[in-house]
Amino acid sequence: MKRANIALIGFRATGKSTVGEILARTLGRSFIDMDRFLVREAGCDIAAWVARNGWDSFRRAESGLLEILRLREGLVVASGGGIVLDPQNREALRKDFFTVWLKATPRTISTRLHSDPDSPLTRPALSSLPPGEEIEKVLSERDPLYAQVADIVIDTEGKPPASIAEQIAALQ
Repeated sequence: MKRANIALIGFRATGKSTVGEILARTLGRSFIDMDRFLVREAGCDIAAWVARNGWDSFRRAESGLLEILRLREGLVVASGGGIVLDPQNREALRKDFFTVWLKATPRTISTRLHSDPDSPLTRPALSSLPPGEEIEKVLSERDPLYAQVADIVIDTEGKPPASIAEQIAALQ
């Protein structure tokens, strides 16, 4: 069964937003970046949201948004990196989206995070661990969850975002 929407999943800084925008343009679809949407609705960045209300609050809002998006058609969705933590979200991704897992090595993720000046606001710490250790720990926890829902897996190492978008578009 061909699913009407495409969801890009994966850890932070794996290219979901960048690839998603290009893919949506290529396919003539609407693009939704879940993190950006939630930030716009809340009127504050993710770091402020989490500091004020905690990660659980953000995850609940993320789940609510996914429930709305799964009812629409013709979308390319860049999910938040933690969308797979909730079993209901994993079920929605499996059932209602063609789900693409974008991967990168911990080293590449760290490099991308450090080179993005907005990272502290848009990608606040997930733990009290040093950044490199946090990436390793969280990836080890989430990779099996990403694998549960992914229809395809794309390694983003050294690939331009447009090339990744073309690869995904070719599968549609």
